[in-house]
Amino acid sequence: MSLAETRKRYDDWLAARDERPADIMAGIGDALHLPLDKAGLRARGWSDLPVDWVPEDGHLHIGGYGEDRAIYDTPIFNPAGEEPRTIHLGLDIFAPAGRAVYAPLAGKVHSFQVNDNAKDYGPTIILEHALAPGLTIWSLYGHLSAESLDGLAARQDIAAGSELARLGDPSVNGGWAPHLHVQVMLDLRGQSGDFPGVCRRSEQSDWLTLCPDPRPLLGLI
Repeated sequence: MSLAETRKRYDDWLAARDERPADIMAGIGDALHLPLDKAGLRARGWSDLPVDWVPEDGHLHIGGYGEDRAIYDTPIFNPAGEEPRTIHLGLDIFAPAGRAVYAPLAGKVHSFQVNDNAKDYGPTIILEHALAPGLTIWSLYGHLSAESLDGLAARQDIAAGSELARLGDPSVNGGWAPHLHVQVMLDLRGQSGDFPGVCRRSEQSDWLTLCPDPRPLLGLI
């Protein structure tokens, strides 16, 4: 099946779904938008995302899907002589370190590992979801606490609404302000424990087809 066909099947499944997903984090329904493109940073008086920032108003802050960001400045995003990767493929949910993350829908553990490059995911979990006959997708959860990987096993069943992980602090989460990166993938392309979360501008059409906006799956739009 081609990627376009898989995407259509996924979009059709979403449109027909009548069961609300579990909240991925307490308070998600009241979350505020946080843009991290150049204009969003400038509006806050930031030149980068402060590593010690947590939402100051008690709300979760979310955003970033498809956003052309100005915060990717390490070699994993900017290889010498290559087009930089700046288009964000997931949704970020900002909350204090230690906040619980819940599985939005049932699945199985596909893989997990610590991705410990500078500004990488840190501890990461990928779940596999069989949505319908012939339609399987994967969801990735990054910037977790180290303890979130304890006791996990490949093919382990994960119930919708069960606690999946907790947010890590900058010492373990790749060096970021505490947040969850959640991403949907229609094809893992042979990867395990990791998957690109940012792409080049010139390739964004293909990557944003492969990695749909997580918000409909999470029940946020």
